[in-house]
Amino acid sequence: MRSRKEATKTEQIVNTLRESILQNQFPDGSLPSKLELTEHFQVSHRTIDCALKVLRTEGLIRGVRGTGIFINRDISDVSNLTRRLILMLLPADTFHESEPYFSLRAEVFRRGFFPINLSMLSIPQEKTSLFERASLTQLLRAPIRGVVYSGRSYWRAPFLDSWKNLRSVCLLHFDAEGEVPGSAVLLDFESGGYKMARHMIEKGCRKLAVFSGVLAPDVPKSREYWDRHPTRCMFRGACRAASEAGIPVPELCFQSRHFSETERETAFLREEFSRIRHCDGVLCTSDGLAYEMIKAAEKSGRRVPDDLMISGALNTVWSTLPEYKISTIDQNPEELSAHVVRILEEGGIQNVVIEPNLILRASTAR
Repeated sequence: MRSRKEATKTEQIVNTLRESILQNQFPDGSLPSKLELTEHFQVSHRTIDCALKVLRTEGLIRGVRGTGIFINRDISDVSNLTRRLILMLLPADTFHESEPYFSLRAEVFRRGFFPINLSMLSIPQEKTSLFERASLTQLLRAPIRGVVYSGRSYWRAPFLDSWKNLRSVCLLHFDAEGEVPGSAVLLDFESGGYKMARHMIEKGCRKLAVFSGVLAPDVPKSREYWDRHPTRCMFRGACRAASEAGIPVPELCFQSRHFSETERETAFLREEFSRIRHCDGVLCTSDGLAYEMIKAAEKSGRRVPDDLMISGALNTVWSTLPEYKISTIDQNPEELSAHVVRILEEGGIQNVVIEPNLILRASTAR
């Protein structure tokens, strides 16, 4: 039986070699010999044998007697099914957002992988159940192909900080401090804000506002956090468009609190809509917020889009409900998905920025 010290050393070697394999650090397709590994890690032959056995079980390597230890390059050569699994961690409050998750699942299947969905991580970690945390931990320990996750609220549950050897891709935005722990495919919210603001200005708007949802009290307060927050990015883009057009700097507003179903009819109109009453164009940072803003505009007697243009972001179901057709900033989900799965296949640290398209509908159609 191995000692705990020997087992821990084996795990360290496995993690080091696995990360090197996933990062394509063996360009010739083979590992060093057992003797070289023994000398490099300063351990016994037994420990190296145990480490290599784990990597063979995971399907990462194969040994050819008298020839060497080779890395499995082709997914069809990988015997362990878990190497085809891609864990998709979705925010718990995005059950109404079909994209980019539908496109991601389709692309994952198309490339011969299998997605596992987990909806969590957008709420504080202490509110997740023991079962959820245990399930996530076990999945991250398995030899899965990689992890795809929303970077929203990552500061609350930085789950990848302990599993940096995994291939991972952050989606859309990373609203936390520090560097993204892995690869990222992000949406250029500043460009989206610029394009939408310019569209409204071309349609005659002269007083714009960028309106965001409620900021939780536990968000980081550093400049680094705010510089990459989608709201600030959209605001910078809108300011650039306003400056080019020679109109006043847009206002930046945050929803003051959450409203219950009964309060939305009166309190939202009184407390939130009144703050942008003098504007003729409002860029909301989500489609759901744009939907509420249009309802409030109707109750106040202002016509959308004749008196007030309103747009959303991310092209979710809220933007296409029967009552209102809302202009929005698209996520370009098919392009995003193609980059994500390509990165998980290739390995290495890659950062891609998606240039968003506008989807123009009735809410800005003058």
